[in-house]
Amino acid sequence: IVYEDENLMLLNKRPGLVVHADETEKVNTLINHIQAYLYQKREWNPRWENAFTPALCNRIDRNTGGIVIAAKNAETLRIINEKIRDREIDKRYLCITVGTPRPPQGEVSCFLLKDGKKKQVAVYHRPVPGGKTAVTRYRTLETRGELSLLEVELLTGRTHQIRATMADLGCPLLGDGKYGDGQVNRRYGETRQALYSYRLTFDFPTDAGLLNYLRGRSFQVESVPFREKYFG
Repeated sequence: IVYEDENLMLLNKRPGLVVHADETEKVNTLINHIQAYLYQKREWNPRWENAFTPALCNRIDRNTGGIVIAAKNAETLRIINEKIRDREIDKRYLCITVGTPRPPQGEVSCFLLKDGKKKQVAVYHRPVPGGKTAVTRYRTLETRGELSLLEVELLTGRTHQIRATMADLGCPLLGDGKYGDGQVNRRYGETRQALYSYRLTFDFPTDAGLLNYLRGRSFQVESVPFREKYFG
């Protein structure tokens, strides 16, 4: 738990844990852990009349780590979903790429088309039917040999946005089995993409009702394992 109050929780999800039940995992999920924790604290009971079921406001891939927001009541869920949609919550990611992007910092706009069967997205540089606009800002923080540490800001929240965009730039994420370089990943012994949602800021330039007290507050995870491993 990165932060908790009566309305919400910020959780540092470990890589490998799914946020919701899927075809591979029904029990060991982030939302189940949250609900069990709140049940034990006697803050929530599914048998209470009109009980709101604690819910996640955002999700991140199984093999990505980092901050996930959970709402404890319906009003918080409504406000946070609205703020995410209106881009009033600033989410920053750290990632390690194989290769250094050129230029070392910039903003990339493209279109991502999802393939449901492959569970993968394709990158296009022109509008395509079903394609969704994806805008990504990145900044290279450090380079050591063939690896670079980047901070990334999502201006849109699309499936696999960072992973697909960086691969399209010729700098796939280290450890990425879908969009990365298998040979390089094996050489480093990495089986999960080096991607972490490490910082979250509640910007809230407009009214946030019940959550106005969070305006301007920023939260960050204590450590990002792959950053320490490769960049000390």
